[in-house]
Amino acid sequence: MHLRAARPSARRLGLVIPAALVLAGLALSIPAEVAAAPAVSNATPPPVTTPTTKPNVVLILTDDQRFDTLSGMPNVQRLLAAQGTTYTRAMVPTSLCCPSRSTILTGLYAHTSRLYGNGDVGGPRYGGWRRFHRLGLEKRTLGPSLQAAGYRTALIGKYLNFFGRYSPPGYRPPGWDTFAAFMSSHGSYYAYHLSDGTYHGLEPQDYSTDVLASRATDFISSTPVDQPLFLYFAPFGPHAPYTPAPRDLGTLDGKLTPYTAATLHQPLRTLPVWMQNRRHFNQDEVDKTRQPQLEALMSIDDAVGSIVQSLQQGNRDRDTLFVFMSDNGYFWGEHTIIGKDSPYDASTRIPMVIRWDGHTPPASTSGRIVLNVDIARTIATATGASMQTDGLDILGDKARKGFVLEAMDGYNYRPAYCGWRTKNRMFVQWNTGEKELFDYRLDPAESTNLAHRKSWRPVRKAMRTKAFEACRPVPPHFHW
Repeated sequence: MHLRAARPSARRLGLVIPAALVLAGLALSIPAEVAAAPAVSNATPPPVTTPTTKPNVVLILTDDQRFDTLSGMPNVQRLLAAQGTTYTRAMVPTSLCCPSRSTILTGLYAHTSRLYGNGDVGGPRYGGWRRFHRLGLEKRTLGPSLQAAGYRTALIGKYLNFFGRYSPPGYRPPGWDTFAAFMSSHGSYYAYHLSDGTYHGLEPQDYSTDVLASRATDFISSTPVDQPLFLYFAPFGPHAPYTPAPRDLGTLDGKLTPYTAATLHQPLRTLPVWMQNRRHFNQDEVDKTRQPQLEALMSIDDAVGSIVQSLQQGNRDRDTLFVFMSDNGYFWGEHTIIGKDSPYDASTRIPMVIRWDGHTPPASTSGRIVLNVDIARTIATATGASMQTDGLDILGDKARKGFVLEAMDGYNYRPAYCGWRTKNRMFVQWNTGEKELFDYRLDPAESTNLAHRKSWRPVRKAMRTKAFEACRPVPPHFHW
């Protein structure tokens, strides 16, 4: 089930476009009557809770979604952001699918779990599901922890890279009452098997986001109202090959404002050597990536509406902790790149919205640094589950001033790196010995490397020291 009939009115009445996105040229073209629509009412009273109440938990994880794309998702805006908190500095230390998803599930940095890759570059020795399984990490994810705390649990969608290729027939990881994961190496929009034994082909009704949304709402409706539930919903979109649902294909033709990354034509001499030698993308290729990605997000927005509606039917949404996020960001031409797998802002910054009525202020934003490593701790604290993690409770009082950036060598011959990121600055050292330092107050586009300027040596030294202390043990193939 998805909100097919409800979506047009939601887009007309619920679309909220932050001014910063309009200035950046990322917002959709909106008719005047939509822009003037009244604000969503937040008059619903907070849930009545007792010390023994366990909130439901719904974690919605998109794949390769940029941080600045929420304006085109009216259900996310209306049902989550308008009633919760949007985090403008949500980040990931390792911008790659499997390491990030491992961190989300376990609450461990890559340098703690020692899982750094997807399982192709570097092989299963350093990443992918086989590495995750071999390390015993499946026994310490959110699934077993919440199941032990009395939750009915479900993982629906993308699990970990290469799970479908290497897992034994019929295998279900511990901790999941319902487990319907892609059996392909990464995920699919069409022609895929799910781990529940079903096959879905090439017809419009086989579009994976809709199929997974139906599984999610079935799980919610089949869970007794008096039993808390944990839903981990992970569609494949808007990952390459950026395939929208048939109903959304071409929806944005002629409606997008132009977007050109400030560093799309960055002089090659200003880039690290590996970036000088990799493939460089042009504006036409960016445009052909951007529109279908935004259109692919529309079906995910429908799924969000369906999930929330299912919870509303049992009046369960009022005591549900919702987390909406992506596993990593994505380049739309920044530094001449389309993709991810790098320490730069567009790759490491993600969208994140958290709603928990009575616990998150409605229609609010937060500029504090929050990480994917914090998700497990936040959920464990809210539910009373037992988990040992590296993270902080996002809804708690503690805040961090910076965080580690770390990765083994990756795609396009990218060397391994370690770095340190704060709100205003980023330092990274590549395994080649090259260093980069950016100050976002002076240079939000990361166009000017300050690492070799004499006046910035004290800053570089201080940030390198932070990176040296935090990036330990170092990623495979990295040497200071």
